[in-house]
Amino acid sequence: MADSKLEKLVGPTHLRVDLLDFAYEVTNEPHFSWWDHAYAEQSFQQAFQIVLVKRLHDIANQNYFYDSGWVDSANNTSVVLPELKAQLADGGLYYWQVRVKDNYDNISYFSEPEKFVCQDVIDTADLHGIWSPAENKGEQQLAQLGNVAFLRSPKFEINKENVDSAFITAFSHGSEAQFIQGFDLNVNGKNVGVGSARAQADYYGDADKTGVYYNKYDVTEYLENGDNVISALVGGTTERRAFWAKLDLFTIDGKNVTLLVTDENWKALDASSAFGDYGVKIRSIYFGMVSENVDMRFYPQGWQNVNFNDNNWANAQFNSDKIIADNEVLVPYRSENSARLKTNEPTKKVTKLGEQNYLLDLGKEIIGSLSINLSSDVAQRVNVLMGEQLNEDGHVRHHIAAGPDYVENWTLVAGTNEFTTFQVKNFRYVELVGFEGKLNTDEINGWAIEQPFDENESEFSSDNELLNREYELSKYTIKATNQDIFVDSQARERRPYEGDLLVNGLTSFVVSSNYSLDRHTLDYLIDNPTWPEAYKLFNIEMAWLDYMYTGNSALLNKRYENLKIKLNRGKGEDSFDGASSDFMGNLKNGKGVDNFDEKVGLVTNNGLVDWPIPERDGFVEGKYNTPFNAVFYGAYQVMAQIAEVTGHDGDVPYFTKRANTIKEQMIARLYDKQSGRFYDSLNEDLTVNKHTSHHASAYALCYGVYDGQEMSNKVAKFVANDGEFI
Repeated sequence: MADSKLEKLVGPTHLRVDLLDFAYEVTNEPHFSWWDHAYAEQSFQQAFQIVLVKRLHDIANQNYFYDSGWVDSANNTSVVLPELKAQLADGGLYYWQVRVKDNYDNISYFSEPEKFVCQDVIDTADLHGIWSPAENKGEQQLAQLGNVAFLRSPKFEINKENVDSAFITAFSHGSEAQFIQGFDLNVNGKNVGVGSARAQADYYGDADKTGVYYNKYDVTEYLENGDNVISALVGGTTERRAFWAKLDLFTIDGKNVTLLVTDENWKALDASSAFGDYGVKIRSIYFGMVSENVDMRFYPQGWQNVNFNDNNWANAQFNSDKIIADNEVLVPYRSENSARLKTNEPTKKVTKLGEQNYLLDLGKEIIGSLSINLSSDVAQRVNVLMGEQLNEDGHVRHHIAAGPDYVENWTLVAGTNEFTTFQVKNFRYVELVGFEGKLNTDEINGWAIEQPFDENESEFSSDNELLNREYELSKYTIKATNQDIFVDSQARERRPYEGDLLVNGLTSFVVSSNYSLDRHTLDYLIDNPTWPEAYKLFNIEMAWLDYMYTGNSALLNKRYENLKIKLNRGKGEDSFDGASSDFMGNLKNGKGVDNFDEKVGLVTNNGLVDWPIPERDGFVEGKYNTPFNAVFYGAYQVMAQIAEVTGHDGDVPYFTKRANTIKEQMIARLYDKQSGRFYDSLNEDLTVNKHTSHHASAYALCYGVYDGQEMSNKVAKFVANDGEFI
């Protein structure tokens, strides 16, 4: 009987701790989540059991470090076990499993075990990173060091029978804030990850603190019996450029050993000659990245491999500056680690455009670099053009619309040319000009940077081909753009915006179960807001959506006061005289002004209606603007819900009243019942600007500014515009 019950429930899958598949920032209060599966109709979880062990072999022996026993609960999201708090150790390794019981008393098998690591305590008091000495080996100032370097650890011997798990903790300094990565990390020639996530200025509202993120990589499966080596291709352009890493082994017998730390015993090679780095940069108007004019006469082929001979390399040198300054705090990255992925789309192809002129189509656009294993019969120099589009003549449009001009050259040697490039670009097409020989499709591959993405977690199909293509585009966009943080464009600005997060986040929620990147980006933007006034309010909206999808109120609790401040505008210190409530006392601290006009019942000022300006459908701005007030209505409404969830009951009536007043006044003053449209704005004298842009009504419809179904239908009909894009 027991066996038949087991067959009706599948073991839980998609185990997460604190939203992460591999969590290494776990505090003493982890939040567990999993997916349930059942064959029986109307089956649902009514109880769960979670067990923990400290080493994987303890599972077979049921040597549990912790056993929750059966817990009566239908919850499988953000589950907290209060009695576990005092039992987890800093830096400790744990495996966990879960099984469930349904309402028919069917019991599932235990899930496959997943590991997590509690947050490490790293002493940064006198921590220094390494870099390569400058090429001429003389007495050098730090500013003369190269912008790119090859680093190799000493070889270390491993007996895998004694190793349960191995982790590399790493971070770097020196990349510009807009750069996606500071290093590519390898073990025994295989890429294990990309880092570091960009630093977070004004960390948790402290203008004197910057959060510096480290990444921890599970490298257990990359180790080999016998000799091993860690290698890193690192990049940085500031005086503080430095790389730091350590390797920790968790042994079968329960020990935790730090086997390796970056020091002068590492070998280093300045990569200036290998990458032709002599000051030329590829730029958008927001950043510049090192041009990669790769010269294979100086590129150390096979440098990542164990048996590579690095005897002629110099010893690495410390950066004399502390890698973590007094105004910085070292913290674990809060999303999944990015890694390099060699792309090989089935539609990839090579076209010969002319004599010594080849076009490579990767099949899809990527964000990243190239992995090359190119055979050349002769020593030669080749021009390399990259881009997202083709010109009408079939050649690559290398000066891309976002600004950068992807024009470089490679100096090849006769024979094999095996290398990877480092700098991140947006491209689909690669054109070789002046290449003497034949180019095969497998000789140049995309070297993308992505977080893990499960293609099978979502699917969509309809009888509308355009809609199907839009879904596939959206899904692939999230897969391709999930690096260290969601940004507006990796090609143009490479910085996050609240409005872009709203689009990326909502899309990500429906195509992937990886919610951590949304949360990390949101948390970053709370401290680093952007210039559009309405965008700051999207922090509130996204914080609520994060809670709705994850069931985890940790961010709401921790960021409640910061979220309230987003309802203020600008940088002034005064509030409107009519405003009241304890809430207002928290706002009169230099964090902006309350722009709600009590006499009118609307907010003043304007948000970013659309960009560029010609896309605004002729919108007429006034003092009280419909789109901005619609966003505020939504923000106040959501803030009331957040206040309730976080136990700030005294703030709920305040936010609710504000929301209701704005909605009432928008309908009373700005809605035209006859046409079913919202006017754009009111002037200071309360006269109406009677222009009715689609944007005004669309914002109102989006945030629910209507008094019933009839009004909603009328506004929707106008916004729909007979199915035509504006």
